[in-house]
Amino acid sequence: MILSYSCKTDIGRVRSHNEDAVQIFSNNHLIAMVIADGMGGHAFGDVASNMAIQFVEEQFNAELMFATKEEVGFWFGDVLAAVNSKIIDYAREFDAGKMGTTLVIAVITKEFIAFANIGDSRAYVLAYDKLRQVTKDHTFVRELVEKGQISERAARLHPKKNVINKALGASEYLEFDFLTLEYYGVDAILLCTDGLTGLVEDQEILAVLKTDITTDTKVDHLIEKANARGGRDNVSIALVEFKEGVR
Repeated sequence: MILSYSCKTDIGRVRSHNEDAVQIFSNNHLIAMVIADGMGGHAFGDVASNMAIQFVEEQFNAELMFATKEEVGFWFGDVLAAVNSKIIDYAREFDAGKMGTTLVIAVITKEFIAFANIGDSRAYVLAYDKLRQVTKDHTFVRELVEKGQISERAARLHPKKNVINKALGASEYLEFDFLTLEYYGVDAILLCTDGLTGLVEDQEILAVLKTDITTDTKVDHLIEKANARGGRDNVSIALVEFKEGVR
């Protein structure tokens, strides 16, 4: 079913350390892609993001599989709730203040694709030569756009565009988005942090994905584009591409 996949993270050109974490896990039944973008001073951001990725890894094994969309939804809920509690407990123990992380995860089974996200790290689907963002950013500015108070163009230039209003570790009350898709026309799935989307337009990402190069090279090119624009943030990408006509 899978042609190829790749994931990478880069510190960028400005930050002193990398608070992102990314990984792809696979077995004979499914593939799980996950990205986390940590927040919190004194290196606590990278603790939160790595804590999230490591817990997903602990819950992933050779026998993990989901017969229904509901099963994967419950699994997402259990994983995110556990990570949320772990981050809150760690922050209290080490006086880490507002420590947290975004998280976006995609599970690719042989029958469907499922996504969960909290924060502003994104999931995109490439289908029928179009790139579509399938997750919603949990940000202050996105709320303004949805309420019709500002335009999409104004949102990109807004001084508070990076202020998120949901994250793992931010509250005992956990709220995340969950959705599933069928395979119709899907050629690729891309997960990324805002280190990419804050500097590289969706149409530019699409152009790279449609280029006849390896999956690994596409990830490299996207990171290079973000860094060429100033690399103001860490950038992390996970990309899975499918064989044409094979599911």
